[in-house]
Amino acid sequence: MMRSARYAISLLSLFVILTACSHEAEESPVIVSVYNQELRASDLEGIVPAGLSADDSIAIVNTYIEQWIRQAVILEKAGRNVSDNFERELREYKNNLLVYAYERQILDQILDTVVTDLQIEDYYRQHKSDFTLKSSIVKAVYVVAPVKSPAVAKLKKTIEHTPFVEKDIIELEETASRNGFAGYYDAETWIPFYTLQSAVPVTTYNESLFLKQHRAITLSDDSLFYAARILDYKVTDDISPLDLQRDNIRAILLNHRKVEALEKLRSDLLQEAERGGHVKRNNK
Repeated sequence: MMRSARYAISLLSLFVILTACSHEAEESPVIVSVYNQELRASDLEGIVPAGLSADDSIAIVNTYIEQWIRQAVILEKAGRNVSDNFERELREYKNNLLVYAYERQILDQILDTVVTDLQIEDYYRQHKSDFTLKSSIVKAVYVVAPVKSPAVAKLKKTIEHTPFVEKDIIELEETASRNGFAGYYDAETWIPFYTLQSAVPVTTYNESLFLKQHRAITLSDDSLFYAARILDYKVTDDISPLDLQRDNIRAILLNHRKVEALEKLRSDLLQEAERGGHVKRNNK
């Protein structure tokens, strides 16, 4: 019986959506009521995507109605039992949402979001101590090849070449490309040392000492030969390079601007209200 009733409600709702919702002058029919809340046909308008079959449309409408009923029942119960404190918190939450939406709208209109490289560099110089590394980083290139490959000798010679220059990086990449070896050749980008270790299985209990003493790394296991060249490094608690902090500093500068703009906006609005006589302080 309950299933038939729900199906009838859904059929009625679907009919109303397709016919009655378009008659704006007429009062929209009530589909279902719970306590003092009513779900009308107009509330159902648009919930059924175009092109669905009748059965699918009925299923969507029925699900929506059942969910609405459940929520209405809970809201009625909650409304009778919430404390005055909760009501106050709810009003404060609504007020905070309104203020946030308004301030965001104003910020979108007035905030200058252009941060120049010079501004970033100036901030970095003035706040270097704020940018300490939590782990070691390196600039490095590496190649991984089958240990029995005839190219291993050439790779070892290239990786150990001194001075190690751009031509050596190009030669490594070309050798790897010709032989289908895996490798990494971006000599300008800082990467975590543990990222290098995941590709070239270096084990060390003192990263600082290891990085200080090693530039060319060659090692092998039963199947693979690993060749890496560390071009630069910084260890934990060193100052992080500017290149790694550009996005972070840009976000910091923008946040500072937002704070300053909001403070000015709030101050200007208060002064405007006071000048207009809209702020009345009743001092005892």
